Amino acid sequence: MIPEPLAILGAMPEEVSALIPHLHRVRTHRRAGREFHTGTLFGVQTVVVFSRWGKVAAAATTAEVILSHGAGAVVFSGIAGSLRPDVARGDVVIADSLVHHDLNASPFFAPTEVPLLDVTELPVDADLSRGLADAARRFLASDARDAAGDLWGRAGIDRPRVIRGVIATGDRVIFSETDRLNVLSRVPSALCVEMEGAAAAQVCHEHGVPFACVRTISDNADHGGPEHVKPFFEGLAGIFAAGIVRRWLTG
Repeated sequence: MIPEPLAILGAMPEEVSALIPHLHRVRTHRRAGREFHTGTLFGVQTVVVFSRWGKVAAAATTAEVILSHGAGAVVFSGIAGSLRPDVARGDVVIADSLVHHDLNASPFFAPTEVPLLDVTELPVDADLSRGLADAARRFLASDARDAAGDLWGRAGIDRPRVIRGVIATGDRVIFSETDRLNVLSRVPSALCVEMEGAAAAQVCHEHGVPFACVRTISDNADHGGPEHVKPFFEGLAGIFAAGIVRRWLTG
């Protein structure tokens, strides 16, 4: 059973735009420069919101959906850059944990350890993550390619998989080999890198709210990144987000 209301935070406005048409009896509440869209999404009471980019924005949005909208669970969705050769464009990464790769409060705390929380890897909810992983597999195995149309080939997607593992988060776009290797040096187990997930996970952890993170790989976190992400801005991110969420909530 998914705790309600469910909050879905999109790292891209294109993802939110793809979900809003599926909301029934939608109401929009504007606060702090954000639009919170509430309604019933595939039978589940849901709040959908564009988080904005970066850790501070993600944390602020997550706190808002918990404190002002009473979110019973939070799911963060977006794109990410691959950190490994075996994590390809179009793969869907479901977080088993998330790490702030740019957090370093040493010598008082170990690098990447969140001060006063005694954790370096922020946890996710096992049930939410398991359900999302199963939904992503069903989406990729059925109509993902047809739904994507020519964006599939333009994004360089071949045989996408669902992968579980560690996601690295930091307040910097990673689009060079040097930066990619630097992230891996700090978080050797990370599969991909993005800019919001660990911040949202930390807020949920402190509030005791179940959390999960879904990331679609858009690029290889190298110099080709700006060109590779274009199909995702042009609609592919929304297609993946809506396809996965629909299968998750409809079973």
